[in-house]
Amino acid sequence: MSRIVLAAAMIASILAFAKHEQALDRTGMFGSCSALSAPAPEGGRWLECRPGKLSGYPDLSQDSCTRRGMRGEARYWICPTALVAARSPDEQPTR
Repeated sequence: MSRIVLAAAMIASILAFAKHEQALDRTGMFGSCSALSAPAPEGGRWLECRPGKLSGYPDLSQDSCTRRGMRGEARYWICPTALVAARSPDEQPTR
């Protein structure tokens, strides 16, 4: 019984550490987006999204963003400035 509890605690610790360090985001397992400095129409911001190996492309349509195109494996979205400003600079929006 104590071995099962110990194993569960170890797994929970590893998962918590991976989430805290954003290890899966940095290894490319989940899709991520980053803000671009190019001016966007209607006071929005451009976001460039790349696919992840597990999750594919992030879907920003539920965040009032509009998909505007694709170049290579990058998808481009225009999002309201408030959405981009609400996220900290080191946080990548993932959906």
